[in-house]
Amino acid sequence: MAIGSFGRNISEDQILADISAAVSAGDLNRAGRLANMAVVQGIRQPLVFNARGLALQASGHHQEALKDFNVSLSLAPHNPLILNAIGASLLALERLPEAVKQFDAALVENPNHAPTFYRRGLAQAMQGHHDFAEADFERAIAIDPNYAEALASLASVMARKRKTKRARALAERAIALRPAEPTALYALAMVEMVDGDFAGAERRLRPLLSEKKLPPAARAGAYGLLGDALDGQGRYSEAFATYLVENEDLRRSNLHRFEQDRGADAVQHLIAYFEGTPAAQWAAHDDYAPDDGPDTHVFLLGFMRSGTTLLEQVLASNPKIVAAEEKGTLNGLGAVFMTSNEGLDALANLDEAGLRYNRNLYWERVRALNLGVRGKVFVDKQPLNTMKMPLIAKLFPKAKIIFALRDPRDVVFSCFRRHFQVNVTMFEFLALDDAARFYASVMRLAELYREKLPLNVFEHRYEDMVQNFEARVRAVCEYMDVEWSDSMREFDKIAPIVDLRSPSAAQVRRPLYGDAIEQWRRYREQLEPIFPILQPWIEKFGYASD
Repeated sequence: MAIGSFGRNISEDQILADISAAVSAGDLNRAGRLANMAVVQGIRQPLVFNARGLALQASGHHQEALKDFNVSLSLAPHNPLILNAIGASLLALERLPEAVKQFDAALVENPNHAPTFYRRGLAQAMQGHHDFAEADFERAIAIDPNYAEALASLASVMARKRKTKRARALAERAIALRPAEPTALYALAMVEMVDGDFAGAERRLRPLLSEKKLPPAARAGAYGLLGDALDGQGRYSEAFATYLVENEDLRRSNLHRFEQDRGADAVQHLIAYFEGTPAAQWAAHDDYAPDDGPDTHVFLLGFMRSGTTLLEQVLASNPKIVAAEEKGTLNGLGAVFMTSNEGLDALANLDEAGLRYNRNLYWERVRALNLGVRGKVFVDKQPLNTMKMPLIAKLFPKAKIIFALRDPRDVVFSCFRRHFQVNVTMFEFLALDDAARFYASVMRLAELYREKLPLNVFEHRYEDMVQNFEARVRAVCEYMDVEWSDSMREFDKIAPIVDLRSPSAAQVRRPLYGDAIEQWRRYREQLEPIFPILQPWIEKFGYASD
């Protein structure tokens, strides 16, 4: 078969050879052009669709790339390079469990491919599966000791674990191989922050931010860490301006995703529903726990940055307590029951069979975590499950709820300055006034829930635990019907399950410290516009106004 190409005839074998050569040379633009021409001429070979997918992938068009990769895979099933390419696009689209499955399949076919281990490690890290991520980065380095990106990513994990000596060594190895490797520079800046060398971290980050090709997510993270470095030097107005740049960039790049689907709108809908619902409709039914369930079931709620991660780590250092760090155990049920009036009505009116069925769905998710909750006190920590209290009240009426409180000004500012993976909820924190209104709405919703729902709630104040640790933790233990353990004093050394995605990851691996109390005072001028939004909650929770 002959096909036309730029005014000359080329055989099918020749164009396939040209595509292969372009891919091998890294000239994906040329490979994509040749692949387009081949598709027009009716050539259906896996190389053609894979090359076009790689060109689309390189230009950031991952959805379109997936279509071509899937055609290529249908023509060459089990091809590890195609499976790896599919995983890479799914990773870029943050379809993380799907990406891991593709990388798993690729490694079955080619178990010694360092880039696949590295990419799977990234997908695991982004989901908070940090032990799996660490193992994948280690495996990638074992296969290829000069894999700069894997060295840098492992350095970042070690820095967040406060294993600073190893983090520095790994990052320096990565930089020796690739002097401008951004993740390695970021890891070294984190090490310097942990060591208290804030000026050194700033010197490290400034050149990194001058790199024009720095990916948007990496740039945002570097700006956030720079803000923290400036804060550590007492340069508060500069720090705030840096946080503002970070968040404005993130908000601009994510606005198209959430402009029509705001987390704040969902909260307002729930407020409207529960303002008009009778309390009698939500009367408690008998609870049910499976034979392999816990002795005591506890939900740790509140709001982001209210000290829930710290409290969870303290509790999890008690051998009688098992805790889950934000594993989304209620997510599926929330999607069914919490997103419409019809769903809420259905939840309120569940019969015994419906209650048992949906409770079982929850406990199946818990079992999948392999935490070993039988006979233990099980703490399910997810701050913004505050919004899902109706599920807890209806499905688990015997469950205990610890509701974490912290000065609203510190909560909102901490949400604004810390670095979250942007989703429909975290998008609300990218503008200071949005963050304040979102906080106020969630607190209003929680107040309504407590008026209308049969809930067993214990309020826990972050500042009380920091200032009088043992007395406060003993009070929490008493509420949970569990004995105090001396191991809880050593929580910073144990820290068994902290999610490395959490902005609190590094903090909870420090001994208890009080410098996060009233941090808002250092930023009073910048925060003043949101004080009127927060004032009702400042007063309600008993914090001083000035």
